[in-house]
Amino acid sequence: MSRKEKISQIISRELLQMIEKGKYVPGEKLPTEMELASQFGVSRVPIREALSVLRASGVITSRQGGGSYVEESTNTALLQGIKVESDDVQSIKFLFEMRKAIEPEAAYLAAIRRTSEELEEMKLILHQLEKESVEEGKSAIKADVDFHRSIVRATHNPIMIQTIENLSVLYEKALSITLQPNTELAHKRRNVFREHQRIVEAIELEEPELARVQCSIHLRNAEKKLGLFIKDFI
Repeated sequence: MSRKEKISQIISRELLQMIEKGKYVPGEKLPTEMELASQFGVSRVPIREALSVLRASGVITSRQGGGSYVEESTNTALLQGIKVESDDVQSIKFLFEMRKAIEPEAAYLAAIRRTSEELEEMKLILHQLEKESVEEGKSAIKADVDFHRSIVRATHNPIMIQTIENLSVLYEKALSITLQPNTELAHKRRNVFREHQRIVEAIELEEPELARVQCSIHLRNAEKKLGLFIKDFI
């Protein structure tokens, strides 16, 4: 493992391996944060972050009453990881740095500047995303790319728009990786759709700060998933 990895990232990957090997089976409750902290010899802070990574990746879920449980639908195919060339990993890292710098601001500006026609376009693409991803179980890469493009177009900022267009090939490649595990988990596809939906809702309400926050949450969850399934991503 890379020495640059955070402790929480190492722990999340080790927990993933335990689940893959059957130490914790689908539907089983994981040990408490305190028990895991004792097991790994760390404080509860990295344990909490490690569980957050697993949760964002759809491997575990929280239930009413407390505790984290291995997802019922988790299977070996999902846990085998994603094979990505080292050059691609580096490019995707840089892409995420750019996305985190531009897209939350684009969502902010879209909430201020979008026209009714642009909002309608976002909703139509969102409907297509729901149909392909949630209902049909597909990765819906094109719809996802079109969704983010529609938000950037609504900024009416020609430099932002051209930047996204110039990165379209790499953008689609990154999405093909981040969305791959979602085809295994129906609830994860629904969660990702809801993240997109919340961004549109904030833009429709003309709440720029909320739109910025919802976009940041969406990108952070996608990055967590990459950090779990692609070694040395973080």
